[in-house]
Amino acid sequence: MNQRILMVDDEQRILEAFRRSLHGRYELDTANSGAEALAKARTTARPYAVVVSDMRMPGMSGAEFLAGLRAVSADTVQIILSGQADLADAIRAVNDGNLFRFLTKPCEPAELARALDAALEQHRLVMSERELLERTLDGAVKVLTELMAAAHPVAAARTGTVKALTDAAISVLHPKDTWELRIAAMLGQVGLMAVPAEVIANVVGTHTEDVDPEALAMYRGHPALSRELIGRIPRLERVAAWVASQPVTLAEAQAPTPAATEESGGAAKQIYETVTAFVVAVESGLTPGRAVVELAKNPRYPATMLDAAVRAYMSDDLRRPRQVKGKELVVGMMMNQDVVTRTGMTLVRSGEVLTESTAIRLRHFAEGVGVVEPINVLA
Repeated sequence: MNQRILMVDDEQRILEAFRRSLHGRYELDTANSGAEALAKARTTARPYAVVVSDMRMPGMSGAEFLAGLRAVSADTVQIILSGQADLADAIRAVNDGNLFRFLTKPCEPAELARALDAALEQHRLVMSERELLERTLDGAVKVLTELMAAAHPVAAARTGTVKALTDAAISVLHPKDTWELRIAAMLGQVGLMAVPAEVIANVVGTHTEDVDPEALAMYRGHPALSRELIGRIPRLERVAAWVASQPVTLAEAQAPTPAATEESGGAAKQIYETVTAFVVAVESGLTPGRAVVELAKNPRYPATMLDAAVRAYMSDDLRRPRQVKGKELVVGMMMNQDVVTRTGMTLVRSGEVLTESTAIRLRHFAEGVGVVEPINVLA
């Protein structure tokens, strides 16, 4: 059970008194200002279970600090301990900071300990509920992705690519609170199931002026459909918003947008944006290296995230061996053998990653002159 408690007060003697009275009972940390406390909350490897803050502090008030803390660590239970707060400050702390208790100074050690015990129990309940929800969602999402693989191989292949790149970015960058990001990676392409595979094949990697307007509109609508479906699931509202804003064309991927904030998802949202933009850029016909060069021009995509994406995309470690027929070849698959026609002409060399245009070409050959099957791929 997480017993980490952060005590925040601008008077050092009060913090020392806390240490003496609570010593040995809790895992205690202190900060002399709201700014220092917020910095600790942002950088700590283990989030605080409970924060106890004074209200009146120079520079940043307790109400302002707790409002900022909510964006950084939403599950931390918050307590105000103050002898000078007026009614307006108290109301603001409750409304903006999701306050659990409001205690007044002087506060007897026994009363403070009771409040801390109650806050720790509240934190335990919140985290237990979250764990149960995450496990339930994770199981449901895995079932859905398995159904997607059977019903719509193109949507499933893109989901697999996005998920693999996202997992690689997480392992390198270690963002906080990744459960929303993992679910976004697994569900973000669910709207593609409503788009026929032949429409996707005709749109992806083709100049928009050469595409049938109705087909283009159908394809471009898949993020909105994904948002509508995901938004019906409790606590996935933010995931739905990320998915709805994912780029669909290279022009959209290159367009600048406001930087992600802690409240909107911070690094997790930025990873999802970077991964989906990279996938779109490769599907548009760019090589992985060229995709990185083009996307790096946009400050929306940090270099570290692009580097993690391209390394994962070119890595065999994130792909599983499979045998497929020519008509089942889709974007993102890496060839584990040369692909040759029945007449002996080599179409693709082993190690090449299929773009949408290459996948379409191979499927046409498979349906026409024929190719040697089964084909060994890594996907």
